[in-house]
Amino acid sequence: MEIGIITFHAAFNYGSMLQAWALQSYLQNLGHQVEIVNYRSSNQKNIYYKPFKWNNNNSLRSSLKRLLLYPSSIEPLNKKWHLFDNFLHQELHLSKEYHSIEELKKASFDYDLLICGSDQIWNTNAPDADEAYFGNFVGKKTKKISYAASFGQYPGRINTDYVKQHLINFNTISVREIQSKELLLNYGLAADVKVVCDPTFLLDACQYVKLLGNERIIKEPYIFFYTPVGLPIKYLAIAEQLAEQTGLPVITERAYYPKDIKFFKHIKNHIETGPKEFLNLIYNAEYVIGGSFHLLVFSILFKQNFFCINGDKDSRTNNLLSILGLTDRIISLHKPVNFKTIDPINNWDQTYNLLDEFKKSSMNFLSEYLS
Repeated sequence: MEIGIITFHAAFNYGSMLQAWALQSYLQNLGHQVEIVNYRSSNQKNIYYKPFKWNNNNSLRSSLKRLLLYPSSIEPLNKKWHLFDNFLHQELHLSKEYHSIEELKKASFDYDLLICGSDQIWNTNAPDADEAYFGNFVGKKTKKISYAASFGQYPGRINTDYVKQHLINFNTISVREIQSKELLLNYGLAADVKVVCDPTFLLDACQYVKLLGNERIIKEPYIFFYTPVGLPIKYLAIAEQLAEQTGLPVITERAYYPKDIKFFKHIKNHIETGPKEFLNLIYNAEYVIGGSFHLLVFSILFKQNFFCINGDKDSRTNNLLSILGLTDRIISLHKPVNFKTIDPINNWDQTYNLLDEFKKSSMNFLSEYLS
């Protein structure tokens, strides 16, 4: 079967690229021909800009500021951008590049099946979301389904009128979170909705280990911290607390300005981190902590001792932790925590039994449309 995927594959974001790779790999492993629709709007490209790109005002302003305040970060940031770009073009099977919904509608795609998802493609508040991610550019001969589509961290804040306008001609709909299913049903946007696992869970840990390389990036023991929030002072303070209680440094993939993190003496930037390096840093850490859905996913896949900051408020992480019986890993932003009182995860068998059940139902859902 010839399958197309429309998703946030080109967002220079670890979870976005890795979930696209995971769904592509899972379908290819089943013997299908898979192509990711290489839709890259100008808006998205402006968000994930290359440092010192002269025709991009955001890139130029940000780079000049860094040159003044943190000049040593420029070269690593440039290398980081290329690590993402290399993953995009070397690991993903892409169509030609399209820049608008008009171009997509003129392309005459001839897929047997189009899959919309995963990731926050239906988060109407995301700066790079638009109608293309509802797949309204394929003809009626192409079956169209969504797989693990997400409305983002706070589903209740999305534009339901916009979603209803574009949520047409789907053979079936599946979402990633229970809260997203409830929103669709409560607003009458869909008659039947399935909750399925994120595509990253469709693969086993060993398949990601092949990506991350044989050598540790950080040689000494460390804590890995990641959250996509710009300057998460409250998150960093919690990570610093874990560092003080364990005596370990905290490694982050961000290029935080030294002036912004000078009070966090254990926080260390490791800027040259693409999708493969992200996996390496999770896999080899002593502890993993942060506020990211896919940080959580890979911590579970690699059986890491992790802590999920703000997991009580984020619908995505709360949903997954509830399904897997891991809500004790949640760290609230509003309550003090003593990490020494939180036991390590010892019963991974129970977690994996629940995960396997979730995966099986998700695979069965896909299999109905893969013939």
